[in-house]
Order: sequence, then structure tokens, then C-alpha cells
Amino acid sequence: MSAPDTAAPTAAPRRPRLLARPCYAGLVGAVLGFGIALTPSLLPRPWLFEGIIAGLGAAIGYGVGTFFSWLLRGPLKMIEPTAQIKHRSWIGLAIVGPLLLLLSLVQGTAAQNQVRTLVGMPDEGLSTGVIVAAVALPTFAVAWFISRLLRRFNGWVGRGLDRILPTWLAFTLSVVLIVLVIVGLTTNVICNGFVALMNNIYDGTNASTRPGITQPVAAERTGSSTSLVSWDSLGMEGRNFVARGPSAAQLEQFSGKPAKTPIRVYVGLDSAPSAQERAALAVKELERTGAFDRKLLVVAGTTGTGWLEPQTMDTIEYEWNGDTAIVGIQYSFLPSWISTLVDAQRAADAGRAIYDAVYAEWLTKPEATRPKLMAYGLSLGSYSIQSAFSDSADLTTRTQGAVLVGTPNFTQPWGQISAAREPGSPQWKPVFEAGAKIRFSGVPADLASPAGAYGPPRVAYAQHANDPVVWWSPQLLVREPDWLAEPPGPGRTPAMNWYPIVTFLQVTVDQFTGVDVPDGQGHNYGGAMPATWAAASQPPGWTPGDTARLEAIITSMPIE
Repeated sequence: MSAPDTAAPTAAPRRPRLLARPCYAGLVGAVLGFGIALTPSLLPRPWLFEGIIAGLGAAIGYGVGTFFSWLLRGPLKMIEPTAQIKHRSWIGLAIVGPLLLLLSLVQGTAAQNQVRTLVGMPDEGLSTGVIVAAVALPTFAVAWFISRLLRRFNGWVGRGLDRILPTWLAFTLSVVLIVLVIVGLTTNVICNGFVALMNNIYDGTNASTRPGITQPVAAERTGSSTSLVSWDSLGMEGRNFVARGPSAAQLEQFSGKPAKTPIRVYVGLDSAPSAQERAALAVKELERTGAFDRKLLVVAGTTGTGWLEPQTMDTIEYEWNGDTAIVGIQYSFLPSWISTLVDAQRAADAGRAIYDAVYAEWLTKPEATRPKLMAYGLSLGSYSIQSAFSDSADLTTRTQGAVLVGTPNFTQPWGQISAAREPGSPQWKPVFEAGAKIRFSGVPADLASPAGAYGPPRVAYAQHANDPVVWWSPQLLVREPDWLAEPPGPGRTPAMNWYPIVTFLQVTVDQFTGVDVPDGQGHNYGGAMPATWAAASQPPGWTPGDTARLEAIITSMPIE
């Protein structure tokens, strides 16, 4: 008979930290974060973005729950729950958690449909929630795994430093090192690599020409054979701008009066090396084309790609029967959401350079015959052109009017004007100095209020209450803005609330869908341009009937 085995039982292998059991409080936070992320924001979110936001919301909730668990069980040394309470809590979470997740998906779909109804889009079915969940789960898993890796790395660094430093100092230095590594990877590897990739992609796009776009023949256009600026140097959007637009014959057909061929001047990135040189070249082009002899001269800020909205450009020329000149310069070829991150200073420099150069030349012309001088900008173009003005007084002194559309939240003097609004007027439609010279509109009819004199000059800010470009700000991370605390403006659901970090992510995503909604909502303003420009520029002899006829033309144009 063999001797009994008296060896100690082998200990169960220790579970690797990366695959350790999830934190109970973290999972509770993840369920809550998932539900919060599915609450509505400014615009309807496609299923992909909805799923990503939901997954990130769950990851944020998990992190918050884990932090409080550590705080209560560590530094605060709260009483540890008994094994029985823990067991029952896990069973309760296993039952209630999935039910809450399902309820969040159903309510999230209903909330998205409410927003879709507000902006005039059809509802989505409940099956969308299944797709959202399918995207949210891997998004959460990836975020959770990355956080585990960082936590493990932090522990490894901290234990190494703890051998030579006091514990508190070792912990602090390990956290600082983790932050520096994340920032370094994000800025020097991910961001720089992304920008380099985008530069390669859009450099080729900028060099291309869209089908149907041909070199203009008219001397009134930059890029023609008589132009001081070559056709090839204009960039894709510059070529689009100078080659398009209504002809004198089309304008005559609309007005019933003899019309002029509109002047369009543009200087591309490849036309001159600096913003100042491009602006100087643009002024020479204005002189060559006789722009200072026209009735209206508009200095336009371009968007990131160099784009100028065709609906607005055509509106100006129809309303003034071609007796116009429009000028813009390019500062980037990247889309505006990328240009905002990497080219914001170049946008500001370009806006100042072109407006200051045109204004200086305009001042030299006889006051009785020089054109009405107005400023214009849409989106990042609004930021660019407003950079030429130090404050509201400068804006109303050095222009004879302006139309500024969908202005980004970080723009000045927009921010100063909004902050100085009269008490009781909402941030989405502020009243500034009784509307004497500067007015805001969600729809053009808003420019008629408040009652009383309006200008000259007339500055019109067009902004929708649900335009994410206008309302996005880094402050959304930590503070509720006035526009969200106030009663909602047209198009914004009253069900939208502010949540730290999550609302910032929601509005960030909304910017990518800002133009994927019907005209008059989000970041789409084309249909409002005839009435807005008529109110701001006051074309001679123009009537409300003319506005209605022009709106039919403008709203039928394809949105680019």
C-alpha cells in the first residue's frame, strides 16, 4: 500500500491583471454611462457614431465607477461588504444590468427619432438599436483594454520608483510619466502622422479639377488669359469658384434689366508664398478687373479647403444684377475640421491680410464712387474674416455691412458680442446694443427684431440653435454653456442635457453630420442666403417678391 500523498496542494495560478475580474462599481458606472451617452444632442446621429459614443460613454462610466471604488475602499477605508452582499450584488447586476442596457437602447432610438422629426428627417426603426449595440460593445472593449494596459504600465513604473522614492512621490511621478507618454504618442505620432497622411491625400485633391470646370474666358475672372494669376495655381476650389456663377444673360433674364458680368477674384496657395503676398496679388487683380468701380465689393473668408459656398456667391450676384466683385484667398486645402486643428492661425492670418489689403486700397478711391464694402464668411471662413477685426466697433467701422454664417465658437469678435448680449436674450439669438448695427438670426425674419433702426452698417450673424459648429467648445468638457441651460431654440430638442465629457463627445460627433440634415437645420444655411443678404446689403429696388423668386433658384442648387 503506497504512502499517502502529503504534499501541499498546488496553488491556483494567479490570474493575469489584464484579464482580472472587472470592477463591480465600474460595471455599474458603465451601464449608467452607456445610457447617458445615448441621450439626444443637437442633431441625429448615424448608427456608427451612435455606437461609438455609447461605447465610449460606457468606458467613461466604468472609469468613474472604478475610481470611486478605489477611493472608498482605499484612502477613505470604508467598511468592506460581506461576501454574501457581494454575491447578491453581482446577481442583481447580472439581472438588472442587461435590462437597463436594453431600455437605454430603446429610449435612445426614440430620442434620436424625436431629433430627426425636429429637423425634418424620417424615423429609424428599433432594429437600429441592435446595430448600435454591436458597435458599442467592441468600442467599450478596446477602451477598457487600453485603460488596463495603461494601469499596468503605471503600476510597473510606480513599483520601480517606489524602491528609491517615497510612495506618494513615486505614485505622482508615475502618473505624470503616463500622461507625458500619452500626450507624446498622441501629438507626435498619431496626430502628426494623421496630418501628414491628410496632406498627401488632399494635396492631390487640391491639384485636381472637377468634371465640367473649365478655364474662364471672361476678363472679369481670375484665371482667364488676361489674369495676373494662373489658372493652375488656384487650387480645386479656386477653379470651381471662378469658373461658375450666373452669366450676365442669366442675370438679365432674372432682373429684366441690363446686367454686368460679375467679377470673381481668387488667389490660391500656389499663386504666392505668403498670405500677405496673396492678398497683395488679389488687390492687383481687383484693380485689373475694375472691381473698385462696381456697386458692391465683398471680401470673403474661405473655408479650410478654400471653398466659397455657391449658394451665397450666386445670391450676391443675382441681388446686385452682376454689379459686384467678390474676392477670396486660400490658406489651406484641408477640410475645415482638420484645418481648425492645424491651420487656425493661417486662417486668421489670411483673413486679416486680405481684408486689410482690400480696405487700404478701397480707402484711396473717391468716396462718392467707391463700392459698398462688405465682409462675408461661412464656418471657418467666418472665423478667418472676423480675425481682421479687433472688436464689434472695428467690425462696424471698417465695413459697410457683413454676413457671417455658422460662426465657430472660438471666433472673435463673435464671442465678445455674444457675451455682451442684453440680459434676457438667449445665447442662440442674442440682442446686442438694441440691434442697432449687429443682429442675429436663426431664420432671416429674425433680422426684423428688435424693432427700431438697423444700421447702417448692417451686420447679420446667421446661426442655428442646433448648429454644432457654432456651439462646440472645449468648455463642454467641464461646464454647462448658457445656450444649453436656456430654453431651447428652434430645432434643438428640450430633452438634451449637459453631462461632463459625454456632451463634449456628442457635439463633437454632431459636427461630422452638420450638413447631412435638411436646409435650414444644423450647418446648412444656403436657402436663407437670399433673404439674409437682401436684409444686410439692401440691393437697390429689391423686393420681397424678388427674394421669393431667387430662393427658388438657390434652393434648387445641389449642396456640395
